[in-house]
Amino acid sequence: MSRTYLVERKYSSHRAGVTLVELLVVLAVMGLVAAGISSILVTTWKSHDTIIGQNEMQKWAQRTVDAVVDDLRGYSEIQAGDATQVTAVLKDEDEAVVRTTTFYLQGDELLRDCYESSTGQTITGECICGDVSALTFDYYQYLPASNSWQSPPLDLADTESLRVSVTIASGNNQATETSWVKFRNKI
Repeated sequence: MSRTYLVERKYSSHRAGVTLVELLVVLAVMGLVAAGISSILVTTWKSHDTIIGQNEMQKWAQRTVDAVVDDLRGYSEIQAGDATQVTAVLKDEDEAVVRTTTFYLQGDELLRDCYESSTGQTITGECICGDVSALTFDYYQYLPASNSWQSPPLDLADTESLRVSVTIASGNNQATETSWVKFRNKI
């Protein structure tokens, strides 16, 4: 009986502890799991920042194009313009010019000049938005005979609709928004 006791004791004392090799293997596996989880967290955080940046650019592009279109809505006609700037006039019932507004890009800022005929007040270089990388105006006139739109019209004063496109860019983020404005008494 003493012999069996020694054998049992030998096996039971051997199973009671953890060897250094086993401990190192467990620590190595835990380290790999932790590294994988931290890599996923870092990638998720970077994606989050990118999406937030893109959403901000989209929001500012939309606000900017809306500001231009809302300001021009109700104007009578285009006085001057090209692909990167536009000057519109608001006339009263007697066809007298009441207000003249110009939108243009200078550097990376979208600026507005406004002249009020009744007060003589002039606002020059009012910044509508910064970080603007592109500003485009497209002029359209409806041709009923062909049931189509002509761009550009032969005479800018005949412009009935204006398409405004604004691109905002900051860092790696960029967004473009486009909207239309129809001129009063033209359609």
